[in-house]
Amino acid sequence: MSRVRVLEVSRVAVQPSPYPVPDKAVELSFFDSMFVCLPHLQFLFLFPNTANASFPAIIGSLKSSLTRILPFFHPFAGKLTYIPSAGRVVIDCSASAISEGITFIEAEYDLDIHRIANSEVHDLESFVQFVPNVTVPELPTVILAVQVTRFLNGGVALGSVPSGFAPVHDRAVIKYPGGDEIAREFTRKLAPTLPKTAALHHSLQHCMNLTKRTFSVDEATIKSWKKQGLHLSPSTFISISARVLVTVASVRGLANDNGPFIAGIPVDCRSRLNPPIDDSYTGNCVAACFTRMTASEVAGPGGFIRACAALKEAVIKANKEPLVGCEGWIDEALKLPAGRVVRFTGSVGLRFYEADFGWGKPYSYRFKMATLNCDGDVVLVSRKEEGTVEVSVVLPAQDMDAFAKRFLSPFSRI
Repeated sequence: MSRVRVLEVSRVAVQPSPYPVPDKAVELSFFDSMFVCLPHLQFLFLFPNTANASFPAIIGSLKSSLTRILPFFHPFAGKLTYIPSAGRVVIDCSASAISEGITFIEAEYDLDIHRIANSEVHDLESFVQFVPNVTVPELPTVILAVQVTRFLNGGVALGSVPSGFAPVHDRAVIKYPGGDEIAREFTRKLAPTLPKTAALHHSLQHCMNLTKRTFSVDEATIKSWKKQGLHLSPSTFISISARVLVTVASVRGLANDNGPFIAGIPVDCRSRLNPPIDDSYTGNCVAACFTRMTASEVAGPGGFIRACAALKEAVIKANKEPLVGCEGWIDEALKLPAGRVVRFTGSVGLRFYEADFGWGKPYSYRFKMATLNCDGDVVLVSRKEEGTVEVSVVLPAQDMDAFAKRFLSPFSRI
């Protein structure tokens, strides 16, 4: 197997600016604390067509842009740190913590970028080489690292982070009674061995036992699915999610199974909190919403309609009262039965394909994270073609083959 060769490792420092970097820690909210025990999010953008820009020019442009934006996003140069006396994890933004800046890796790879970008099946062994190797055996640890890999036949792979304008990092904007204690409780339950974290992470071998594949669902197909549930007026998200649920339950032979079948869906709480939070907030603000069904109800006749109805009801309820029962989110998640859960991440509103770093929009985008390493994990992202949604699915190999045959087939063939 070909290996990525690292050419240079440098650091991008937080430069002095008219906007002084606050010399204090950012305390994590209970939304953030749900993710403390997980490895870093890994974003991978693939750009095959960079003929109009040389590799040194691309590196120079990215470093320059990162230097200009870091004073606004200074917590990304900080360190995730455990404070035993408080039982809390914080982002240390002190001068000593951010002094090293952000690691910036330049690398090269000798295979064709199109082989990676065009494949429905995720080549995990290659993907992990295109993102910085950030292992976290113990806190403190870095928040962000960047890697840019050039392909010898042209094109680059970029591990990056989305940005915004006039960012708000202070978690105090989230107003909820007892929020600090909930955050401490989440940390105790999810990461009891802090500051050590290694035992909480999935190994690469664990990931290799599962198959990851991305399916492109075009606008016409989405409309046909919506038509099946017409009287429910399902959204794009609900119709795609229901289709995934029905297909997974079907390939697992659950048509006569009266056991539970659960869908976990993310709910963006920013505009639904009291008071609401706008898009400038950089912290996590996503609620975990679970809807429970009977497996036979999903896999059997009429399963798509029932799944649409259950998902829609759960979304409506979460929209009205997103934080009801939030104290029990972790307990509920830890009790979910293995093999009976489909967890959805992302949104049809996420438009990563519109990211333009100066040499055009990405040809392909891949998103790898700890929660996309579990059986039944699903990520939805809007594709660059109008109306098309990419659906990335994680399943054991024996289930994936059957899923691939049925997911985009006519309803009568599921």
